[in-house]
Amino acid sequence: MIHVPPLEDQRTGLERMSNLRRTTGSALRRAGRAAVLGALLLALLAPIGLSAASAAPARVNSAHVVIPLYKGAYLGLFRPPVPIGFSELSAYSRSVHKSPAIVMWYQPWITTGYGQFKTDEIKSLLRLGVIPLITWEPWDPGANVGNLANQPAYKLQAIIDGKWDGYIRRWAQGAKAVHGPVMIRPFHEMNGYWYPWSGFTNSNTPALFRKAWIRVWTIFKNEGATNVTWVWSVNWASSPNTYENRWAVYYPGAAYVNWTAISGFNWGTSRPGSRNMSFEDIYSKPLAYLRTLKKPIMIAEMACTTQGVNKPSWIATTYHRIRFHHPEIKAVVYYDHNETNSLGTQYWRIASTSASLWAFRDAINNSWFASSWGGSLLATGTP
Repeated sequence: MIHVPPLEDQRTGLERMSNLRRTTGSALRRAGRAAVLGALLLALLAPIGLSAASAAPARVNSAHVVIPLYKGAYLGLFRPPVPIGFSELSAYSRSVHKSPAIVMWYQPWITTGYGQFKTDEIKSLLRLGVIPLITWEPWDPGANVGNLANQPAYKLQAIIDGKWDGYIRRWAQGAKAVHGPVMIRPFHEMNGYWYPWSGFTNSNTPALFRKAWIRVWTIFKNEGATNVTWVWSVNWASSPNTYENRWAVYYPGAAYVNWTAISGFNWGTSRPGSRNMSFEDIYSKPLAYLRTLKKPIMIAEMACTTQGVNKPSWIATTYHRIRFHHPEIKAVVYYDHNETNSLGTQYWRIASTSASLWAFRDAINNSWFASSWGGSLLATGTP
């Protein structure tokens, strides 16, 4: 999905948050505040039955790369503001009676403010046992608004030629300094036409996509950022739907990918030409392909609108099918944010109706969909 963050989320709010953190407190005081916030969150969740002892911790290997649960799927969330703050996390957890194991957000490749690696926010999440998942987008969402895909500064050849090496290196250094797991999903939905990194826009090709991915991965490796989990993420359907634009032509190779992912939405009748679609309508074909890659699979963006859809039934059926028919899906991130754009309004929020909220609560009220508030994911001794 094309995600253009509101301007207050892109710059003003996050720059204000970053400035506040840069000018207040030592590392020790930040750690103390995070511990207090964690205790407060657990206290808030205690009335609904969640405690540190009952939460399922995230699994990471010795390098802090996220590995899948043997049985079950991480419960994931996208909800502005980004990166999500404590108040929104606690509000979500109280609302659905469970807390997320993964929190996803979007960041563009801009060299100031919103485009910078959010060290303090990421550490705060990790101290609460939450895995950060950053959808890292090579574009400026405020530029060339009439044709967002046409941004020559972000064409794949520019990345390959090293024009973004300094920026990428700073992100790698930031990720390494976190000393905990960070999932990064760069260049997502490359098989669409709506982004500057898409395979057939902005002078790009699928071969250039693979080279750009490997260059970014290599810079992180050379900087020692081995704690990054790389998520290769396709759109559920290719646009254009041609052989040259199939999913496989974008895969950079097993050595450069830790997880694979899909984004797909049930738009119902919320935009011209769309229709109600079942979970299988959206996901069966991409899942069949991703299974051949033998990597953990994530649904990185999923939501259902209210228009032309029995949303409570869709939610109940979807999470039931994931739990009982698709054990290969190891994480599910719900896109909990309504949007109004040129195509209309999409009421994606879980609580868009009380019935859909109750359906969601019931669907995730089991051990299969794992939360992760059980303890810090930072390396021992990290401030």
